[in-house]
Amino acid sequence: MNTLRTFYRLCLPFWRDRSQWRAWLMLAAVIGLGLLVVQINVLINSWSKTFYDTLTAFDTHALYGLVGEYTLYLAAYVLIIVFLDYIRKGLVLRWRQAMTGRLTDAWLADQAFYRLGLNGEPDNPDQRIAQDVDIMVDLSIELVASLVINLAQVGAFVVILWNLSGVQTFELFGDSYTVHGYLVWIVLAYTLFGSVLTHLIGKPLHRLNYEREHREADFRASLLRKRDHAEQIALYRGEAVERQQLAQRFAAIAENWRQLMGRERDLGLFTVAYQRLSLIIPVFAALPAFMAKAITLGGLMQIRSAFNAVHDSLSWFIKLYNKLVRWSAALERLEQFEQAIAASRRSASEAPRGECLCAQGLTLCRPDGSVLLGDVHLQAQPGQWLRLAGRSGLGKSTLLRTLQGLWPYCLGDWQLPGGRSLLLPQKPYLAHMSLRALLAYPQVASMDDVQLVDVLGKVGLGELIGQLDRQAEWERVLSGGEQQRLSLARALLYRPDTLYLDEATSQLDMGSARALLQMLRRELPGCTVVGVTHQEGLAALFEQTIELEKQAEPA
Repeated sequence: MNTLRTFYRLCLPFWRDRSQWRAWLMLAAVIGLGLLVVQINVLINSWSKTFYDTLTAFDTHALYGLVGEYTLYLAAYVLIIVFLDYIRKGLVLRWRQAMTGRLTDAWLADQAFYRLGLNGEPDNPDQRIAQDVDIMVDLSIELVASLVINLAQVGAFVVILWNLSGVQTFELFGDSYTVHGYLVWIVLAYTLFGSVLTHLIGKPLHRLNYEREHREADFRASLLRKRDHAEQIALYRGEAVERQQLAQRFAAIAENWRQLMGRERDLGLFTVAYQRLSLIIPVFAALPAFMAKAITLGGLMQIRSAFNAVHDSLSWFIKLYNKLVRWSAALERLEQFEQAIAASRRSASEAPRGECLCAQGLTLCRPDGSVLLGDVHLQAQPGQWLRLAGRSGLGKSTLLRTLQGLWPYCLGDWQLPGGRSLLLPQKPYLAHMSLRALLAYPQVASMDDVQLVDVLGKVGLGELIGQLDRQAEWERVLSGGEQQRLSLARALLYRPDTLYLDEATSQLDMGSARALLQMLRRELPGCTVVGVTHQEGLAALFEQTIELEKQAEPA
């Protein structure tokens, strides 16, 4: 029941959205086409009795007509199945696109993706958004549609099987018993037995599939980290350590895989035997009537077809058990992810806004609640340049993130200025995109080429002017100093009202750093700048310096 409640919560945002009326039509089409398949199966079941009786009578002329009739059924069946699959895939794409967008928006909104990484982030959020959503949506459509279609098929063929069963009388311990529709009772008992045993054997598969997704994602993430830090690994010549770590990650996958193989082997031993046995049970059950000439060969084949149709539909749980455990594992991972995002939002604290930046008795804490930096007092008027000084590891960078509104673990009174703000870290974020988009980041709108060329010249990157449309891994192309120059170019284009500099010129020589900051002051005259720098030669550029030393527990 918990799985169904989780499924309902995850589905609700999409299916109650009035703009998704096309999705409802597509779902109705999938189910409707599935019901047409059931109707064709009913017609083929009736056809099979006539065919085998005609075959027994060696009526060649009638056989030709029956072959033509079957050809029509086959053509209709093929067309329906193909279009059913086409519409189903379109529905999966529509739902997945909407759900991926919703999860991505929630993950990126209010810096949730950042706060999740501070304390207790669910493993591999990228895998949950990309793969678990795909599994959940694809299997949900398949499971729901197949369940409805199988229920319809049971309803259609149970009546046929009941009528074909007739009335059977047998004696047991001297008493006579009459059973109506005995074949229906046989198929119900056999399917119930199979479903219970399937669940008992396959129950551990849920945990194993959950762990499989986790370990596979860990391995992929580890590979990506190796690629992202290829230069550092190469400089250290750390290939042996990296190889050992990857081997350990894959060993965890292999161990999980072996457990899955063993459990699926045990389940397969039962389900394969169960499915094969079901093909002969109706023949044996109806054989006495056939031997007594109460039914014809065509009647026997019709009973076999109807019995298998009912059994196949009732065995929905058994046939799809492996998919059900994968589906439930994906649901659980997605629910955990959504709950973590919601919890991160609840932990966020929104600072008040005012005319200037100020803090009175501000205390910064670590995620575990211990104090990192306490009793911070500062004030910066609009357009003022303020420098934060103190020993390394004191918490200056964390203070900048707090003033930027990112760090949620803080107490005390503080006020952030209005307008736009931007924080330039020591190591800029350089995504794989065109230089044009990279300079404009974090703005979405494209910039005028004249502006881009002008800014590149001002920060000393004039050699890149002809590469505005080039896409590259700029983190590897540009040196550390060039990356910081590009970061300052972003500030010129973004034109924030408040700019936070966290060792933003540490990779530059003193002369270049001073010249760039002086240029920044000229270009952004009304911008409030709060900086952290260990380059003492830059201290004179700041109008005020706050020495951060004291740490105190909050009252």
